[in-house]
Amino acid sequence: MEQKRALVIMFMSGPDDGQKIYLSYDAGDGYLNTDGSWQIVFGRREECDVSIPFDTQVSRQHAMLRMMLNGEFLLIDSGSLNGTFVRKERIDQPTRIKRGELFRLGRTSLRIQPEMDEG
Repeated sequence: MEQKRALVIMFMSGPDDGQKIYLSYDAGDGYLNTDGSWQIVFGRREECDVSIPFDTQVSRQHAMLRMMLNGEFLLIDSGSLNGTFVRKERIDQPTRIKRGELFRLGRTSLRIQPEMDEG
């Protein structure tokens, strides 16, 4: 059985606080890597899968979230100027993150929703 490649990201701060972003590979969000993992891009650009245009501390292409075949998530900073933070620590290498755990890009806090919502 093929893994469902879908998730919900929730804004936990800023003007979009409480807003949910529904992402699905079947809907054309993100892309598949050669290893079969699914990856979405966060940044200030409108073309990003999760666009954060209101935060000037977020780079144009700030970070990537990779969903591995085993269901684990890796958060990867894309060389951003103001950093990507998990557990209040700035990350400089791919870092495991769990559903429900907060992470921060620039001044914006986000969360991978613990359960799949229907969008």
